[in-house]
Amino acid sequence: MLKKIFVIFLLAINVVFAITIKHADHKDFYRVVLQTEKPVKFSLEQFSKNIISVKIKEKSNKVNKRIIKNRYIKSLDVLYSRNSTEFIFETTRKIKDYKVHTLKNPYRIVIDFYKKTLKPVKTYSYKDDPIYQIIVQYEKKQKTYIPSSRKKIIVIDPGHGGRDPGAMANGLIEKHVNLKIAKRLKKILEQDPRFKVYLTRYTDRYVGLYERTVIAVRKKADLFISIHCNSSPTHSESGTYVYTLNLRGAKSKLARLVEQRENKAVIRYVKVSANPLVNRIVADLAISTTMTEGRNFAYYLRKHLRKVTVFRDIDSANFAVLKTPGIPSVLIETLYLTDKHDARLLKEEKFIDQFAHSVYNAIVDYFYRE
Repeated sequence: MLKKIFVIFLLAINVVFAITIKHADHKDFYRVVLQTEKPVKFSLEQFSKNIISVKIKEKSNKVNKRIIKNRYIKSLDVLYSRNSTEFIFETTRKIKDYKVHTLKNPYRIVIDFYKKTLKPVKTYSYKDDPIYQIIVQYEKKQKTYIPSSRKKIIVIDPGHGGRDPGAMANGLIEKHVNLKIAKRLKKILEQDPRFKVYLTRYTDRYVGLYERTVIAVRKKADLFISIHCNSSPTHSESGTYVYTLNLRGAKSKLARLVEQRENKAVIRYVKVSANPLVNRIVADLAISTTMTEGRNFAYYLRKHLRKVTVFRDIDSANFAVLKTPGIPSVLIETLYLTDKHDARLLKEEKFIDQFAHSVYNAIVDYFYRE
């Protein structure tokens, strides 16, 4: 008997669209059923050896959820956007194999997580021919010498939003300034055909820190830039700072203060094993690119931003929003809202444009330097 554990979503038009989640533990597999009131389009994606997402292309404004916790499902996160609702399952053990199918009356998406790897049916394929394999390996080798024409994917993260306004001072609200700078940078980047750009939010809405990093991973970003504005209780600080990830925490007192202000939630490490030591080693390896390349990109930001602003320093801190495994990531504290001169600049269209162009020049320099 499937156990009912989940309930209801509200659409913007005040019509209830219910999604019920059921689950059951069988001998050879663990079953999760997402039951909807009507057929829906959906997609599956496996992020790691024990994280899988089911994305339903159906609008929702709010999800009232309860988290599944049992011997097999460690956690369930629900991410919702303008046109979809996504369920991210984290299993307690490595996903050996899974199958998905649908049922009608009522419409159900059925996912079976198998406890053992399914034995594939052996069929002959020309791809098994050793001569074919030699040709494939040769072609791969040749392609390594050909520059990739793929567009660089940039994810820009306007900090705060919705119920989280960020800092407020001198007639400015941080969430609005962050979004304005992000949109300007996006517009400039999109004029260059070498880049594809996404924002983590396009309007004044709240986006969780975990969701922001998932967006970057899902989009297969080549670079992640989080835009913020700074604040000081003494009103004595000014200028621009860039922060990169440091898992040991902030090095300086100022970095610790900023870290405490930005980290209102904690993102989980990518887990691949029941052994916590293995998880820590894998997490450190997976995130080394984020730290090392993030720092390299920060140097290019300093080179170009100091032409248009008072660039103070590059520092590192344990920001949740920068924990994007394998993606170079930085957090830019544009200027201080609490400083009158900085606030005056943030109100000027000319400065916003100059600042965004400088970040664009740093991106070009980072990817296409000779």
